Amino acid sequence: MKTNRGIPGIALILIVLLGPTARGAGVMGPPTAILEEGQWSVGLEYGYAETGLKADGIRLNRPEGEQATYSGEFIDLKGLTSRMVFANLAYGVCDNWDLFVRIGTADARDHAVARTAPFSASPERFRHDGDYGLACGFGTRATFCYWGPWQFGGTTQITWLDPGKDRFAWSDPEVPGSTVSGSADADLWHAQAGLAVTYQIDAFRFWAGPFVQFVRGHFDHCGETFTDGLATGSFTSSGDIEETSQAGVHFGALWQVSRKANCWIEGQYTSDSWVFGFGAAVVPSRILPGR
Repeated sequence: MKTNRGIPGIALILIVLLGPTARGAGVMGPPTAILEEGQWSVGLEYGYAETGLKADGIRLNRPEGEQATYSGEFIDLKGLTSRMVFANLAYGVCDNWDLFVRIGTADARDHAVARTAPFSASPERFRHDGDYGLACGFGTRATFCYWGPWQFGGTTQITWLDPGKDRFAWSDPEVPGSTVSGSADADLWHAQAGLAVTYQIDAFRFWAGPFVQFVRGHFDHCGETFTDGLATGSFTSSGDIEETSQAGVHFGALWQVSRKANCWIEGQYTSDSWVFGFGAAVVPSRILPGR
């Protein structure tokens, strides 16, 4: 007996996509500069995201004793949720321009719909709970102009997600005794850019504006299929990952607690994703004695 239905490849792609790093949008923070020239700050950020991704690939099936065949694969990840925590270090290049880097951890959970060519009327459905893994990136934010209490600015950032090569094992519940084992590798990057108008009232700033996001990545995997412990074939697969929605709006509020610290809360929304986040930062040069 052999399994040549493309389902092992689908399960593996899900493992690649939903491995130990977040696949949702990242927190962006305030869209205008918050540091003076030469200042630096340290902070923490937390985000909770729900988003959608898709992956298209080609799988080469090599059944034992049969001719190799190719099949198309498509993954639609709906309701993908991520929780992320970052440590943040920022520096004020000038009064209107900040640079920042972040490093942290994130997880991912989802409900997915998987199809293989020729596409069937009843797609396979999966659920996955991913572990926490490394996430890091960098970005910049700037204030472009002022009109009294009004400010206009923007932020741009890139986040890298790389779960590395993973070993896996999977069993097809519809084919008793059928198992798959192999290895997978993937890399992913997520870019965001947003503009916003900010209105300041005393120690509070409120902002809203449009943003765009792009998710690009690549996956490769290979494995062997078994039935009752006997090898029935092997496969290799490769494909590309991308987002399902690009444009949306972001909004939030910042509270300058004192000249030494501030905190903020934010939201992001597109037709297929949303993010809630908050953060806080302190300026060590205004805290340390003698500074």
